[in-house]
Amino acid sequence: MKNFIFILASNLLAILCLGLQSFAGTLYSDRVAVEARVKAEIAKDLSQPVPAPEAYSGRICLDGRPADNFSGGVVEYWANLECPYCGIAEPLKAQRDNANICIVARHIPAGYYGESYKKALIYEALGQFSINAANQYWDAVNPKTSLGIPSPYAGAMRTALDEAGISLEALPDALEKASALVKGDIQAAQGRITTTPTYIIDGIRLPACDFKADQIPQVIELTQKIRKGDEKARSEIISIIARGLMNEQLL
Repeated sequence: MKNFIFILASNLLAILCLGLQSFAGTLYSDRVAVEARVKAEIAKDLSQPVPAPEAYSGRICLDGRPADNFSGGVVEYWANLECPYCGIAEPLKAQRDNANICIVARHIPAGYYGESYKKALIYEALGQFSINAANQYWDAVNPKTSLGIPSPYAGAMRTALDEAGISLEALPDALEKASALVKGDIQAAQGRITTTPTYIIDGIRLPACDFKADQIPQVIELTQKIRKGDEKARSEIISIIARGLMNEQLL
C-alpha cells in the first residue's frame, strides 16, 4: 500500500512539474511576443519628433502652470476618470516633488465607462478656476479599486465649486473651452492610445504603466537617454512597458 501511494504521489508530482514547465513556457512566449510589439511601437514613436511646446496650448500642468510656456520636459498622463488605475495622487505627488517637469492630464473617456466624458469636461473646466479644486474633484470621482463603483459627478462637482468659491453661472463658458480640449484628446488618441493609464514622455508611449511618484523621474531619465540613442535604456523601457501590459510590477 505504501509503495502504491509513493508511486501515485511521484506520478502526480511529475504531471504537476510538466504542467508548470508548460505554463512557464507559455508565459515566456507571451512575454517575447509582447516585447516585440512594444519594440515596434517605440520605433514608431522615435520616428517622430518630441512634441513642441505649442502642442500643449491651453493646457496646464498638474500644479497650475501653463504647459505651453514650460521650459522643461512635459509628461502627458492619459487617463479615464472612471478607470481605477488612473488615480491622480501619484502623478500629482510627482509634480509637486519635481518642479522641473510638467505633467498634463489628457483624456480618453469611453462610452462603456458611463459618465467618464462628463467627468473629463468638469475636470478641465474646474482647472480654469482652481487646479486644486480640479485635482480634488478627480480624486473624489475616480474609483479606488477595480471593484469600486464610480462616484456620481454632479455631487462632487457641486462640492468642488462651493469649496473653491466658483459661481455656477461661470461654468458654461468654462465647459465650452473644456469641450474643445477633451474632443481634441479623443481625436489625438485614435489609433495611438489603447489603454489607460498611458504616459507619453519625450514622445514615447508607455501604456498600462501605473507609476508611483518616485518612479516618474526615473522613467523620464530613461526616455531622454533613448532619444540620445542609448540601447540599454531602450531595452529597459521595453521591459517596463511589457511588465505593465502583463500586469506585473513595473520597477
